[in-house]
Amino acid sequence: MEIKIFEDKNLWNRFLDENNYLSFLQDFEYGEIEKELGREVIRLGVFDNDNLIGVCQLIGYQGKRKGLVVHHGPVIKKEKADKFLNLLVDFLKKNSYQKKYDFLRINPLNEELTKTKDFIFAPTYAVTENFWLKEIKNDDEMLKEMSETTRKLVLDSLKKPFLEIEKTIDLDKFEIFWQIYQDLAQRKKFIPYPKEFIQKELEIFSRENKALLFLGKVEGKYYSGALIIFSHQIAFYHHSASLPIREPLNYKMQWAIIQEAKNRGCKIYNLWGIARKETKNHPWHGLTQFKKSFGGKLIKLAPTIDYPFSWKYCLNYIYEKIKRGKL
Repeated sequence: MEIKIFEDKNLWNRFLDENNYLSFLQDFEYGEIEKELGREVIRLGVFDNDNLIGVCQLIGYQGKRKGLVVHHGPVIKKEKADKFLNLLVDFLKKNSYQKKYDFLRINPLNEELTKTKDFIFAPTYAVTENFWLKEIKNDDEMLKEMSETTRKLVLDSLKKPFLEIEKTIDLDKFEIFWQIYQDLAQRKKFIPYPKEFIQKELEIFSRENKALLFLGKVEGKYYSGALIIFSHQIAFYHHSASLPIREPLNYKMQWAIIQEAKNRGCKIYNLWGIARKETKNHPWHGLTQFKKSFGGKLIKLAPTIDYPFSWKYCLNYIYEKIKRGKL
């Protein structure tokens, strides 16, 4: 096995397609987002006798906490996974990345990658460690899988033409979404993703016909929005926001997303993460119940792991433990 810099966009994304990749954070386009935001992006190919058997995209984060992070990756043939991490660490040290970063963090999809003595379980996760997946079938089957209340609300919404759903890649329309998103963040008291990050996600993925912004409105007023990524025959529900409304606008939007995914040949609708604990006071409780009401299943991913490069990692470890209330 050999690891080397690998920048062939078409072969990279084709490898992810062929290996039924369930996320999009290892997609070539996602790395381009991070690059445009000024972060270092390291793309590595894993080869066995010149055959591509894996890809790994690392993002370098600077600031108070300096870390190299692999989001939902690497993507590698299972039979080779146990040998990959040692090779990766050797490659990074050989190329002096340990002098620029204090630790390596991996949020893997493959459980085999966590079975190593040199890594430790991270005090927090970089991105979601679970997915709520809905298989895309014919309409009747999908409606039957929904909760009784959600099915009724979806069917009711389809009878109301004044509930309008727009699909766009117009970056000017992104401002509408952003205002709704900011309002939600203030009401629910969470730290929102930076505006530039979400905007770049729409801009860069839409260049490849892999993104759509859905906007919901009633009588000319916008109440909701969702940024959907389409990749690997999967639709990803990544960013969303809504204003309080009594009409079933958001149910009509979800049905519109599912129909768009079906028209694009998608097999799965990945509604992204849900709350780990089913408690009513959890900030994601309402969103979790909303996602689950459409039917589907929970996929638990492997836990996040870290490899310390420096003693400074200890400070980072303690800080993140305290932040999560674990110390």
